[in-house]
Amino acid sequence: MAIHWNTDKLNQYLSRIDGAIVAGRYNLALKLAHRLLKQYYHSCITSNNISTEQMQADNVRVMAIYICKHLLSHFRKYEIPYSERRLMFISLVSNVIFISAMNLSDTDDVLTDKALATYARENVHHIISYLMRYFS
Repeated sequence: MAIHWNTDKLNQYLSRIDGAIVAGRYNLALKLAHRLLKQYYHSCITSNNISTEQMQADNVRVMAIYICKHLLSHFRKYEIPYSERRLMFISLVSNVIFISAMNLSDTDDVLTDKALATYARENVHHIISYLMRYFS
């Protein structure tokens, strides 16, 4: 069952990420940003019947590619002007967050710094806000 996304749900998640950043729990903030993207992307793919081949359900970067391909075909089909940079931005940020989150473990001594946690939070917010225009 797909999760219905709205601004309130997004803001609740962002508040949790903000709380982790304020508390200095940057690894947690990054993991929450990754989880937010994963859940939102999965919901988009499921509820919009986006065609995917064999895809790992938890691979944010692959889900981002399928979503961007879907948007690209939608924009072209309906002759909607779009920014290729925006679509590349979605894939790039998703990739950075995915790789960073996958390199963390509960016992990891390497800590995410505040800059990366803030980067993840801000960019996840921008991506999902943009996609909500098309996948609400």
